[in-house]
Amino acid sequence: MSASDRQHTLAKPASITGISLHTGEQVTLTLQPAPENFGFKFRRMDLEDKPFIPALVEKVQKVERATTIAEGGVNVHTVEHVISALAGMGVDNAIIEMDSNEPPIVDGSAQPFVELIKKAGLQAQQAARKIFE
Repeated sequence: MSASDRQHTLAKPASITGISLHTGEQVTLTLQPAPENFGFKFRRMDLEDKPFIPALVEKVQKVERATTIAEGGVNVHTVEHVISALAGMGVDNAIIEMDSNEPPIVDGSAQPFVELIKKAGLQAQQAARKIFE
């Protein structure tokens, strides 16, 4: 199996801090490596039990002005730039830790998250990549 056929995660954690778009709060987002077949999961580090919210279409609650996903009453907003950067850079598995309910907006694009992924580096995993057709 070639490296392009295998799942990938991040080689090491990488963080970015900035202001969130809708709440105006300062937030730190940290991309963490994740195990095979984990997918993308947001983790609310500001809440006591540090819950995970899977980035799955069935978790989408709202798409007006930003994509909001939720799990059991806990939500995260404006997730589309982070998810698109991870997918576009070939990451299959990642934990996206945030100390607020929304990532930093930075320059309004996915580019700062692409740079964060480059800083973290990629790590090939043993499991085969899931291909959707």
